[in-house]
Amino acid sequence: MNEIFNKIKFLLKKPKVVVINEGDPKIIKKFISQILGSHFKVEKEVLIAGSGEKVNLSNLRYLVLNFDNEKIREVKEKTQAKIFTFGLKEGADLRATDIKINGGANFKVDYKGNIVPIWLDKPFGNEQIYAVLSAVAVGIIFDLNLVEISQALMGLTSAP
Repeated sequence: MNEIFNKIKFLLKKPKVVVINEGDPKIIKKFISQILGSHFKVEKEVLIAGSGEKVNLSNLRYLVLNFDNEKIREVKEKTQAKIFTFGLKEGADLRATDIKINGGANFKVDYKGNIVPIWLDKPFGNEQIYAVLSAVAVGIIFDLNLVEISQALMGLTSAP
């Protein structure tokens, strides 16, 4: 019953930003909250959806998509919102490069030629890197710079 209520609530919300990514929405929300801090109400400003969820794409300002997932990438054809992509592959607006996972994770984030390192504590893996990238994209949309975002994420773990 709670799941049905959440889906109805999800369809009725009119957020400014919708993030469509694979993975655990709680982890993505945690990273976004860590980056945005208390300046924004994540649940009102940002909506996080999985690749199979139905999303109201009208009246959006931004749609943040996992570029590496072809099914998710196709969603951009269904909206007039500004599209912001993230991923590991060439062609994404925001990319993670030089990934090293050894208990924790460190990698570089490249956005329009601006590159900053991200250091994260354990446990970490590729799924969480995508969650971090989606959160970084949201931070950029809300006019934070990459250095501020990197500093906000320092020492963060993947546990919700």
